[in-house]
Amino acid sequence: MWRHLDLNLSDFGIILIVCGLVCIILGLTRRAHAPLTSFFYGLLLLLGGGLMWLVPRINIPQQTLTRLSFLLIGIVFLSIDMINNYKRLKCTVPCQGEFLEVFTYGRKYTGLSYGSAVFRYLVDGISYQQISLDKRFWLGFLESPFLKKFTVGEHYDIYLNPENPRRFTLSRRPHFGLFSFSGGILLVGFLLS
Repeated sequence: MWRHLDLNLSDFGIILIVCGLVCIILGLTRRAHAPLTSFFYGLLLLLGGGLMWLVPRINIPQQTLTRLSFLLIGIVFLSIDMINNYKRLKCTVPCQGEFLEVFTYGRKYTGLSYGSAVFRYLVDGISYQQISLDKRFWLGFLESPFLKKFTVGEHYDIYLNPENPRRFTLSRRPHFGLFSFSGGILLVGFLLS
């Protein structure tokens, strides 16, 4: 990508370093939607950008660079599901919620779809309509796994975060999805290369 913009690896590394610093500043000043996540991803961007900036300046063999890339990308992919599972562990209070729809990120009917279930529920007399922390991938031409499990308009047990009732999960069990699977494959590639 950077070849078309006439950027070399070091320039792209500097861009990632700047983006990482912005994420860290937003996380520390609590101006991000999820400050802790913003801070964590800022550190990952800083690390990745720093390595991209550093690689051309030192003589690293190609095989070592490939292994390092597998390791870093694998850790990033695994961390996405780990952070989501950490948020889900905080959801301990059972509640009844009405299933409304499936919220899909990106394009709905082609390729790989990614989405969450939308529920409406009451907490201390306040009505909430939120997207669950449970996220799933499915092929766009197939029915969503949420629509297989839930019927629109029916009530189901959900679990709320007592500190933040806007966050809820559909199950207390940990879920590892496509990000964990991809990260695991990349870490196996790191170990085998």
